[in-house]
Amino acid sequence: MYSRWLAALWLSGGLALAQAAAASPASVTYPSGSWSTDNSGTVISVAQCGTDLCGRISGMVLDHPNDPPPLDWRGDLQCGDIIFQVAPRTADDGTVRWNGTVTDPRDGAVYSATVTFDAQGNLHMRGYIGLPILGETQIWRPYAAQTPSDCLIRRTN
Repeated sequence: MYSRWLAALWLSGGLALAQAAAASPASVTYPSGSWSTDNSGTVISVAQCGTDLCGRISGMVLDHPNDPPPLDWRGDLQCGDIIFQVAPRTADDGTVRWNGTVTDPRDGAVYSATVTFDAQGNLHMRGYIGLPILGETQIWRPYAAQTPSDCLIRRTN
C-alpha cells in the first residue's frame, strides 16, 4: 500500500515538472549583458547559446597591477570560461526560471543552478547540490563598464 502511494506521488510530481518545464524557446526573452558577481571580483557576460542561456567570464579584477591572472582547474586563464549554462522553464504564473548547471572555475566542481532576474535587473544565481534548499544564492548586479580585451581589470588606487 505504501509503495503504491509513493509511486503515485512520484508519477504525479514528474508530470507536474514536465508541464512546468515545457517552455517554448520562441516565447522566452533571453536576457543579455554583463553582471558583476557579488564579490565584485568577476564580470560575467550572459548571452543566448542555442536554446540555453550561458554565462562566460569576461572580466576579472586584479587588486595589484602585477598580480598574476587567476587560472582555472585546468591551469588555463579563467577568462572566457563558460561558468553556467541554463535552460528556460516557465512556471504556471508565466515567470521564467533558468535551470541548469554552474561550474566553479577554481576547481571544476559542477553544481545544479537556478538563475532568475529581478525588476532592478539583478541576476540571482542559486547554486546547489541535490535540492535548491541545500544551496546558496548570490546576487549579481549589472555591469555597465567596458571590460578590457585581455579580460583583466586592474584597480587603480
